[in-house]
Parts: sequence; structure tokens; C-alpha cells
Amino acid sequence: MQVLGRWGRAPPVGSEWDLFDERSASCGSGWHVAAAPATVAAAVLAALSLLVLKRNAGWAAVLAAAALLATAGVWAGTRARDAPVLATFLVVGDWGRLGQYNQSGVAALMGRKAALEQPDFVISTGDNFYESGLMSPSDEAFQVSFANLYSAPGLQVPWYAVLGNHDYGDNCDHAESEPPGCSTAGREFYSPLHQLDTALVAADARWHLQRSYQLVMAGGRVDLFFIDTSPFVQKYYDTEWADRIGGLTEQSWREGLAELSTLLARSRADWKIVIGHHPPRSNGHHNNTQELLDLLEPVMEEHGVRAYLSGHDHNLEHIHLPGASVNYVISGGGSKSDRGFIGAAHSQFQWPASGFVAARLTGDELVLEYLCYTAGAAGDDLEPCYVVRIPRLP
Repeated sequence: MQVLGRWGRAPPVGSEWDLFDERSASCGSGWHVAAAPATVAAAVLAALSLLVLKRNAGWAAVLAAAALLATAGVWAGTRARDAPVLATFLVVGDWGRLGQYNQSGVAALMGRKAALEQPDFVISTGDNFYESGLMSPSDEAFQVSFANLYSAPGLQVPWYAVLGNHDYGDNCDHAESEPPGCSTAGREFYSPLHQLDTALVAADARWHLQRSYQLVMAGGRVDLFFIDTSPFVQKYYDTEWADRIGGLTEQSWREGLAELSTLLARSRADWKIVIGHHPPRSNGHHNNTQELLDLLEPVMEEHGVRAYLSGHDHNLEHIHLPGASVNYVISGGGSKSDRGFIGAAHSQFQWPASGFVAARLTGDELVLEYLCYTAGAAGDDLEPCYVVRIPRLP
């Protein structure tokens, strides 16, 4: 796996994580590629088997066995590029509430699902820390809402995140914000730059967040594009929090859209998936994000994007229009969910409460399992409330 920061430039090495993708010929947290431990062990066993064959059956059998091992991808120390599963991952959004409002319950459910699926990574669709982001890189909310809470063994994998509007400082004049007030607290409070600070990676190496970046997986067969959608939303520029340091007034949605369009056109991946906080289409409380509907959806359709993963509305939903390329996967149920749906336009599934999505990507299909959280549920809560199999575009 390769991580390209700010659309094409690899970030500096700063993480101890090496994500060994045992299901593909490419692996790594973005800056290191190595054989997965399981395949290394298999290669050792293969070498021992060849030695036994040489003694008992001669060189002809050795060469035949070597050919079979090479075909399986073991002889080279990696598995075959066309292995059935390219990646497994979890998708969760709108979660950081100090463990309150169902966050602890959803985190526990994610941990149980991860124990079964062993995901390669987790995607966060934004609004990572409520009410208004982090006050500084040393804000204890990072430990309480993230590092200490998602402690299950299966969740000790890279987390790839995007910024949401609350990460920009939205609601900084809310009574729950500490300290309250946008202008009185100073422009450095609730700045999105705090979540981009490398001090967070030093505190927890799982954390990966940039404004816009690309994840190249499975030897180029999968491209994930992470985008910053808040600068697209024009009403935000009239708010008191728009001028935070590193905030909206310092960003350009035109530049971001142009760069994304260029990269999508350049990509030759079998799977193109885009991740952003705001959904172009939604039947939740916030409804459609008109700017993204007008500007981003045509670009994604033109370049064969198969799925767009988002949050913002605090629920789970799957939207797909007949004949369209893009499937809209809304996973914003990481914690508080107290608003219902306002419609059902092109909706294939709706869950008006907390939960998350588990994804399995193969060469032929993207399988999405929606895990619906119900407080006090019995041990059968790992049964998906909705499953969809999205075929690869021809």
C-alpha cells in the first residue's frame, strides 16, 4: 500500500506502522513494503519442503514443486496479486464524544467485529472530535475519545481520517464547547491544524490525517481518494469559525476539485473510492449537500468512482441511482444519533441510529455490511442489518 499526501506527494516517514496486506502483492503503511509475516513463514516451510524433495525425489520433483510455489506467490515471499480479498476495513464517522452518546457501545461493537474480520485499517469519515475539534495538539480529548476508547486488539491498525465541519470549529460558540465562544477563545482554538499535527501521530501511531490524500493499494488495483469537503459548503464562510487558523478562508475548493479530477483521470485502478465528510446525496437531517451534488458528483461519475464514503448525517444509509456508477455509503453513526430521516429518495437502506460499516473488497465486488447498534442488544448484534454486494464496473 502506498500513501500519497496532498495529491501525489508522499508524506515523510513518521509512523511506526507497517500495515502488512497479506491479501495482495503490495503492502505497507504507505512508506514501507515488506512480505507479510504469514507469507514469510510459508516461504520458510516451502524451502524446507524443497530440501526434502531433493533428497527423496531428485531435482525434477524440486523444479516442479518450485513452479507450483511460484504460481501460488509463496516462492516470491508474497501472495499472488489476484488473491480473492484485496482489503478489509471498517468505516465510522461522527464519533468523538468522550465515550458518551453511544460512542463506547459502538466502539465495543467495532472491536468485536474486528476480532472476526481482522481489518487492515479503519476509515473515519470526519467530525472526529466534538463539539468543535481539538483545542490544541495536546488536547486530552484525543486520548479520551480516540486512543483509549478504540482499544480492542483488532482496532490497532491504521486509522485514515478526513476533516469534518466540527473539526474546523463548527459549534465553537456552543455551550458544550470548552472554552465557549469562537472569537473570545482566540483563532488558534479549535483550529483544524491541531488534528493535522504530527504530535498526534507521536501519541498514537494509528492516526493518519491530511486534508487531501490518496491511498494506493493492491499493486494499483485499488485507489482511495480522501478529500476535504467543508471548503465546498458556502454557508460555512458566513460563520464565526470560518477564520480559524488553517480554516476555511485559507482553503480553495476549486483547487481541491481540480486536483481530484486530474488524479481520477490518471488512475487505472479497478476500484476507485472517494472518502469525504459531507455526502452529496442524503436523506438524513442535513439532506443533500448541493455544492457537492453540482460539482463533485459529475466528476465521480465521469471517472468511474464506484463508492463515496461519508458521514455528517448521524445515521447509516445506502443510496444508489439507477444506472449510476457511484454508491453513496453514509456511515455517520459513531456516537450521537437523535435525528430521523426526512425522505427516502433513491435510498436502498436506512438506519436512523448509531452503527458503522464493515467493507470487504475483492477483485470482483465490494461487500458492505451495515452493523446497527442497539443499546443493550444481546450477543447477536454482530449480525448485519443490511448487506450489499457492489460489482466492479466492467
